[in-house]
Amino acid sequence: MARPEDQITGERIDRLMTVEIRRLSGGLPPGFVVPMYDVCRAHHGEPLSSLAAGRLREALAGGGTAVIATGCGVPPNMPLGETDGPVGAAVLARALMLGFGARVLLATEERHAGAVRAAAALVNDELAGHPPIVTACFPLGLEPGRAAAEALMREHRPAAVVFIERDGPSLEGFCHGVRGDCRRMEDVGHVYLLAGLARERGVLTIGIGDGGNEVGFGAVREAITAVHPYRGRCLAGHASGVVTAIATDVVVSASVSNWGAYGIAAALAVQLRRPELLHSPEAERRFIEACVRAGAVDGATFKAENAVDGIECLGHTSMVGLLGAIVAVSI
Repeated sequence: MARPEDQITGERIDRLMTVEIRRLSGGLPPGFVVPMYDVCRAHHGEPLSSLAAGRLREALAGGGTAVIATGCGVPPNMPLGETDGPVGAAVLARALMLGFGARVLLATEERHAGAVRAAAALVNDELAGHPPIVTACFPLGLEPGRAAAEALMREHRPAAVVFIERDGPSLEGFCHGVRGDCRRMEDVGHVYLLAGLARERGVLTIGIGDGGNEVGFGAVREAITAVHPYRGRCLAGHASGVVTAIATDVVVSASVSNWGAYGIAAALAVQLRRPELLHSPEAERRFIEACVRAGAVDGATFKAENAVDGIECLGHTSMVGLLGAIVAVSI
């Protein structure tokens, strides 16, 4: 049971991480960030950031390994992935390493690995005394992906598996972008398979997303579809639409997926009374720049610029600064 003061802090963090900053047209679909959050909040009945932080505290209290899966985007618009996801994965990995001494493995696919490794390298450089973050790349295709997922779970025996901005298939078995584009399943890494394997083993799973197409939202699929723009229609005509069928134990909905990870890190900082678990605004800038240098693009504009989901770098550094202020007054 969360402490009352942690729930109050969670409310504050949740309100901040669900501030919608989207163009009214020509970018990511506007107008459903808060409705999506409301669905997930009703499902769980408490603030999402503090809930996820509390569950991670339970799972990693004795240390252990956390797997964080990320990486999104396909050619031609995002051939090497996007800036949303890898940064959040590195930030949360850092918090788990500092907070619990956890070992962290980042799961992705080869086309996204450059940005994922670039963000992880900044954490490894900072926390040189800790076991470094390692990255595992899934092959393309279902059967190779199944073998990779089973091998990863068997070898690393994680205590928690977290997905950040990682697509999961719909009821018909197709992954989508939030705008409705349908992706060829032989052309993607089936990293989502880790969710089912983890849940079968009683391992904590957390999904973080901002569009409903990401792993985790299967827990609230019908309700998310009801509030999704155009009812989440698939441009290829698949009846169930873009919302994934892959569920997690906790689903965290945020305006930007990275922000959901930051919210959890901030909640952990408060619960553990360790403000250093949340990264700094300057570190945020370095993370974004590193991902762009590695080939990631803004997922809203498809431009190689220091931005995430159509929001320039200053918006993200300011978000981290505000989260830091919440942490400071809460400890």
